[in-house]
Amino acid sequence: MQNLFTAFYDWLQLEWRALRAPILWIAIGFLVALATLSAQFPRQYVIDVGYEEGIGNADLPFLNDFNTPEESVYGRFRWTGSDSKIFLPALGVRPALIELRWLPIGESIRPQVSVSYQVWVDELLITESPVWSSGSRQWFILPATVDGHLRIRIVSNVFQPAQDPRQLGLPLERIVIASVPGGWVWPALSPLVGWIGAVILGWLILFRTIHKWAGWGLVIGLTAISLAIILDPVRWAFGAEAAVAALALTYVLTLAVQFGLRRLPIDHHVKSPLSAIIAIAFATRIAGRFYPASMPGDIGFHTNRFHEALSGLITIVSKNRGIEFPYPPGPYLLLAPLRVLGIETPLLLQIGAALADSLSPLLIYVIARRVLPPRPALLAAAIYVFTAATYLTTWWSFNTHIITQSLYLLLIWAIIRAWEDWQADQYYREWVFGLAAISAMVFLGHFGFLISSGVLLGLLLAIVWIAHRTGAIWTRRVCLPFTIAIVSGTTFAILFFYSSYVPMFLSQLETARTGGLTAVAGRAPISRERLWQTLWQAGLIAHYGFFPIPLALGGLWLLQRRQGWHITSMLMALSFVVALVFATLPFITQISNSPRYLMALGWVIAVGSAAASDALWHRGKIERLAIIGVGLLVLGNTLWYWLTPMLWRARPPEPF
Repeated sequence: MQNLFTAFYDWLQLEWRALRAPILWIAIGFLVALATLSAQFPRQYVIDVGYEEGIGNADLPFLNDFNTPEESVYGRFRWTGSDSKIFLPALGVRPALIELRWLPIGESIRPQVSVSYQVWVDELLITESPVWSSGSRQWFILPATVDGHLRIRIVSNVFQPAQDPRQLGLPLERIVIASVPGGWVWPALSPLVGWIGAVILGWLILFRTIHKWAGWGLVIGLTAISLAIILDPVRWAFGAEAAVAALALTYVLTLAVQFGLRRLPIDHHVKSPLSAIIAIAFATRIAGRFYPASMPGDIGFHTNRFHEALSGLITIVSKNRGIEFPYPPGPYLLLAPLRVLGIETPLLLQIGAALADSLSPLLIYVIARRVLPPRPALLAAAIYVFTAATYLTTWWSFNTHIITQSLYLLLIWAIIRAWEDWQADQYYREWVFGLAAISAMVFLGHFGFLISSGVLLGLLLAIVWIAHRTGAIWTRRVCLPFTIAIVSGTTFAILFFYSSYVPMFLSQLETARTGGLTAVAGRAPISRERLWQTLWQAGLIAHYGFFPIPLALGGLWLLQRRQGWHITSMLMALSFVVALVFATLPFITQISNSPRYLMALGWVIAVGSAAASDALWHRGKIERLAIIGVGLLVLGNTLWYWLTPMLWRARPPEPF
């Protein structure tokens, strides 16, 4: 009890010190001043109705209670409902001018369409306007609202077409809203208060994790917020709740991570920056998912699949690019006990995936420390989570893949540790059971990782047995236990899950034998030129920003040259071989399915590029400038693939 009271007192003291820091209140004052200044500028917003995703004048999250987007000879549009809503937060306490562009109405449905519609602002009726069947552009003056948030309602009668469950009002193509200049305007209060709360939470996290550099972290964060206020105050306002919720969760996670790190045998001077990397990784991932109407990805599929798994439907068949494959339920069963917390399933899945992804730097660090000093090992952890690849899986909401990839990192670390302990003639039984269990979890987590990790482990087993047959001394203590562990994990996964799919696999083999793999996919062969463009643009550039890949190859060469074939560098080399095999395979089969091989290579790219960057950093000023330039390019690539799916639902490349 005394220890608990002391810990609570220490926590209060640290937070009080952080809250008393002058730089925090200077930052808050600057934020208030900038928000006030931004509110004085007149704004114009164009909403292309029906343009749901893509950079530009996308219509979400501004619209509510409209029908789904459609496309006609006149362009994209949406049908309104009986009471459709347009919401622009933080437009300012000033009148606004709105233009509504309506599309022509076809003769066949004209008798069913409403002859007029009403425009409301909050509960105030502005006008009732006639509907022109030939289409029209109509302008209205809207009064200032009390809180600076513009809430417009379009109310009309609706009709239901034959064999169509929708309730349709009027076809709206474009909305243009411009605030009327003139007079002093106070900023909208609620988003400003939200962002002040986010700044305070962010500062508490920074002060706790990177105390010496917390001020610089605050400056960077405040600069980003300031740019958002200046460039797009409405989207800035939309993000306030997401930022507060994400940072509140991140603060709790940071406390838990720091408590855990104090008890782990990790280099003392990297514990704080490592906890900062974890915090930033989690905050950016979950905040992006919380932002209103951000790219949903496959969250609906995973929600349904989670409920099916919990109701007993374990073995299902999924389809990707025409090919049917098993969909193992392992990650759902790992998250299932957390249902007792009462969290809704989509939120549980997203938080679970964000946690798995953001805690992965800890595994990357302990893996990298087998071959690197503390500082470059810390860099490897940062490279892993701050290249774009892991953000791609976040946006596609590949929840089972994300969790399984973290388990895969755990498997890599376990192989390295088991290898070292067996060479020291200890912990044989413990590591046999541990490796068997972890490998089975990976195999039952995601079918793609069953293939890619299965090939990797198969190659490693083959090397071990060939070396054993040639009398290599190092294999005497690892050959048998490693074989037993991997075979046991594989056998368990096959017997208790994949055996159910034997008829499907046999049918696919027969189809492939008679018609080729393109017949299995049921699609025409893909041109090799297109496959190369996809590999180059969506793979090498989008996933990692290109430069870390050659750096990783150079880093692997340096590690092998300095240390010989350590088990870590051996696994890195084999991972490159596996990736090369699966990168080449589509050019032979001319089908685009891949077992997430570039994602499985992520840890190798992180460790290898950190090793090369560290070596170049110590060579001279030119090399340092080159590394800084490469780092900025990679971070710019990541920032692009974080912002565009969040703000405009622009789909990034599907990770592979």
